[in-house]
Amino acid sequence: QNLTVMRPPVLPVSELTRFHSDDYVSFLRNITTDNMFQYKKQLRRFNMVYDCPVFDGLIDFCQLYTSGSIGGAARLNHGLADIAINWAGGLHHAKKNEASGFCYINDCVL
Repeated sequence: QNLTVMRPPVLPVSELTRFHSDDYVSFLRNITTDNMFQYKKQLRRFNMVYDCPVFDGLIDFCQLYTSGSIGGAARLNHGLADIAINWAGGLHHAKKNEASGFCYINDCVL
């Protein structure tokens, strides 16, 4: 009855560099399952092995969950909501220059 489902605007990829390095975000933007074997060195550099696999739509996924977290925080800050939940967000293990623990972009920091 009092639940509102919001769909925030999708953040541009450039917003992800407010915390993450330009080269890491550029890598996320360009890596695909089709070309990942050409980037073996970068996959290790950005910790995209083991628990942080490359998958189709990776950068879109990152933009969407980060947009949800930032959109929810904005609603809270403007007094438009008392509670905000982003079930896809909270991926706080990502570091400035690398993925970690199935976290690619640290939406909590942003």
